[in-house]
Amino acid sequence: MKKLIATAVLGVAISATGALAVDGAALFKSKGCAACHQPATDTVGPSLKKIAQAYKGKEADLIKFLKGEAEPIVDPAKFNVMKPQLNATKGMSDEELKALVEFMMKH
Repeated sequence: MKKLIATAVLGVAISATGALAVDGAALFKSKGCAACHQPATDTVGPSLKKIAQAYKGKEADLIKFLKGEAEPIVDPAKFNVMKPQLNATKGMSDEELKALVEFMMKH
């Protein structure tokens, strides 16, 4: 009986959200973002802290950038390094991009 209740609760949770939540941190790692973006230090790309400061209150603009629909506002001189990576982010769903941006904005 407990197993049946647990299964029903899980089913309701999945139905209520449409799917299990996307993990922004896992996407950040699996898409190779961590190779160039560190939490607090600029390396090949700007730090997550710098990105979060620049896009604070403008998360939709960051999503547009990751879709290839907007110009960079953080360290445009390094944009050429990011261009190939935009192919990976352009192919992400809106839900994935939102989760990725939420993770990035926590820094």
